Amino acid sequence: AFGALVQSAVACPARCSCSGTTVDCYSRSLASVPVGIPNNAQILYLHVNQITKLEPGVFDSLTALTYLSLHTNQLTALPEGVFDKLGKLTHLDLHKSQLTTVPAGVFNRLVNLQNLFLNQNQLSALPAGMFDRLVHLKELYMCCNKFTELPRGIERLTQLTHLALDQNQLKSIPHGAFDRLSSLTLAYFFGNPWDCECRDIMYLRNWVADHTSIVMRWDGKAVNDPDSAKCAGTNTPVRAVT
Repeated sequence: AFGALVQSAVACPARCSCSGTTVDCYSRSLASVPVGIPNNAQILYLHVNQITKLEPGVFDSLTALTYLSLHTNQLTALPEGVFDKLGKLTHLDLHKSQLTTVPAGVFNRLVNLQNLFLNQNQLSALPAGMFDRLVHLKELYMCCNKFTELPRGIERLTQLTHLALDQNQLKSIPHGAFDRLSSLTLAYFFGNPWDCECRDIMYLRNWVADHTSIVMRWDGKAVNDPDSAKCAGTNTPVRAVT
């Protein structure tokens, strides 16, 4: 039995490298999640591969995971419940995964999640209740998708420090949506077709005017620029609307 224990402790998937509880399968031309990931893995790098689908249950034995990076793959979809056993996860990176949709409740068991990267996908909407259990979420990145309206539930993420909504198809922000997000230190709104002809713009206008120091644009790094949120079709900053 002891021999088997030692065996499992040093097991590592053939094309990955393992150090302590970190399993590094970054950029290994993988078409699927490899078998043989040790059950005690806490950090799992699977980014920059050619993974086209996740099999249901593929992560179920990895209950110690705190950090999972899947970005820059070709997932297009996620199976229901794929993250349900990852209650310790604090960091989940799904950016650039060609996701067009995510299943309802797929994040419901991730009660300790702090950082969620959904940027650079093909998402136009999220299921209702998507964020309901993510009470500890601090950083939410949703840039460069196709959202036409603010996904519901963001208003309840009271611990958020980073919110990236830039480069979508947003026209306005619902009244009061950011009122409880008092911990925000960085917010990105640039590259959206904000509709300044509509009275609904006044909520975002006033919010930006009241939070000029945290409204950012991205220029290789975060640059403070409260005028980066601009009215559609003009160069007028949203905060200048009267």
